[in-house]
Amino acid sequence: MATSPVGFDVTLSRSGKAGEPLSDEDRLWPGLMRHAARAHATLWRLDHLVDTVDVLVSELVTNALQHGEGSVEVHLWRTGSRLLIEVGSVSPCVPRVRDASPYDENGRGMFLVTLLADEWGVTPGGAWCALRLDGGGA
Repeated sequence: MATSPVGFDVTLSRSGKAGEPLSDEDRLWPGLMRHAARAHATLWRLDHLVDTVDVLVSELVTNALQHGEGSVEVHLWRTGSRLLIEVGSVSPCVPRVRDASPYDENGRGMFLVTLLADEWGVTPGGAWCALRLDGGGA
């Protein structure tokens, strides 16, 4: 029996501009989206993925706020076999993975996504990732 997708879609209105330090208001968004994602993962009885979802959502939302323009779209949904996270905004560039050391304070977002997600990808203005619900590798 197939499970139909279930999830949430949120549009965040940023107060700052791309490339500028995040405003006090915009710094609240990653935490709020982490709480929403954790609540959904718990509701879906995916307790084994809550911490991973927390990091992935935080990194993707922060990247979109720092590098994108306009509003930020956050989509989280569950299918029968995967949990998917997609975050995007209007941006002229494609997110990229850079070499990062454990001591770097910035620039590790997509590096962490590649480490934690079973699947991931980038598009102009956004990034997505997926976690298998059975806990197996990609």
